[in-house]
Amino acid sequence: MTALINKFVAWLRSPYPELRQRWKTVVLPSLLVFFILYFLQPFGISRMEENRFLVLSGYALVSMAMLAVVVYVFPVLFPAWHREERWTLGKELLATLLMCVLVTLGNWCYTAWTFRLDLDLRLLYVCLLWMVFIGPFPIVLFMMWNRNLQLKRNLQEAMEMNAGLPAKAGKKDGTDEAAGEQSALVCLAGGTKETFTLDASCLLYAEADGNYVCLHYLDGAGKVAEKLLRITLKQAEESLAAYTYIIKCHRAFLVNLRHVVKVSGNAQGYRLQVGECREEVPVSRAYIRVVKDYFEDMRRGR
Repeated sequence: MTALINKFVAWLRSPYPELRQRWKTVVLPSLLVFFILYFLQPFGISRMEENRFLVLSGYALVSMAMLAVVVYVFPVLFPAWHREERWTLGKELLATLLMCVLVTLGNWCYTAWTFRLDLDLRLLYVCLLWMVFIGPFPIVLFMMWNRNLQLKRNLQEAMEMNAGLPAKAGKKDGTDEAAGEQSALVCLAGGTKETFTLDASCLLYAEADGNYVCLHYLDGAGKVAEKLLRITLKQAEESLAAYTYIIKCHRAFLVNLRHVVKVSGNAQGYRLQVGECREEVPVSRAYIRVVKDYFEDMRRGR
């Protein structure tokens, strides 16, 4: 049971694509609701003899107003909560639930005002039923659209970053003409007597593994090798801080950007193919800008 709960919590904390083109998030679901009400005429709307178009347009406008509160107002009032790199699936579900609640309350008030009804719980229950039956259509449509939009953008940017890779990726001489850096031996040590020395330019990537860090590097023969060292990722990062081409790209990964041979994009972000390593290195949203800037400089020949 505990394992199941932990998986559910991890699922809620998983990154979710940022909201793109916010005005469409406000307008398109509201228009979809209007068309459903106008053409299918559920909930007795077919018996409405006068001003049907105007009344249903009012529902669309109320929905737009409520959605605009969540999409535009709340990010201004609570900027830390809505930071792009911290946006998760759990927050997205919570925001969607909040949208549904506000739209229901808005339509409840609008229905009472339009038809001269009492603002009571029975009417609220009816409006809630409307949301339950109609709401899933725009919600699913928006989630699919948002993910596809994010995927398209990430694929395009991955192609642009790949444009700078062939000339410089996989460089092993340890020099960087633009930065004037030189290769050097780095001694990695944690809280024990165990140490490991390697050339910084030969490091491919480092991955946190509990109380250890797994180093993936090129040995003397140029083959990919691994070393499990009792050290924290933060300690490894501090030891390699002098080498600007080795960066933290994820809470559990350090990567040598000189050895990246391919960048791939998906709806969640980017993944890096490093040298001949079998596993790809993920890039979390908090570090996307650093990676993009580095490859943009490579593409421009800096």
